[in-house]
Amino acid sequence: MKITATQYAKTLYEMTEKKSQKEIDNVMENFVKVLAKNNQLKFKKNIIAKFEEIYDRENGIVTAQVVSREKLESGMIKKITDFLKSKYKAKEVVVENKIDENIKGGIIIKVGDEVLDGSVINQLNNLKKMLVK
Repeated sequence: MKITATQYAKTLYEMTEKKSQKEIDNVMENFVKVLAKNNQLKFKKNIIAKFEEIYDRENGIVTAQVVSREKLESGMIKKITDFLKSKYKAKEVVVENKIDENIKGGIIIKVGDEVLDGSVINQLNNLKKMLVK
């Protein structure tokens, strides 16, 4: 039976949850040995990505990529953070501001598979659709 990256990540999370740093170090050492023994080290990036997803979900952490034309000011990032904390009932929000000069204005927020498109182009397209009806 093949073990998936998600299964490895879930097991690793359960084995490290509420452990001391020394205990985590021991678990990690043994975990890497198991991956090597099973010839699964090539999947370490996928396992780490899945582990991060599980860790964030279990600890109420939301990571958002915010795309804008220019670097956002701290006040705007705070407003976005507060909005996302409320929307996702998160304890913590990590905002990654990505600059894209192709955006004419506004922002696009990506959280997981969800996209909140507040770009000027999207708003104009929506207005155009409403007017054509």
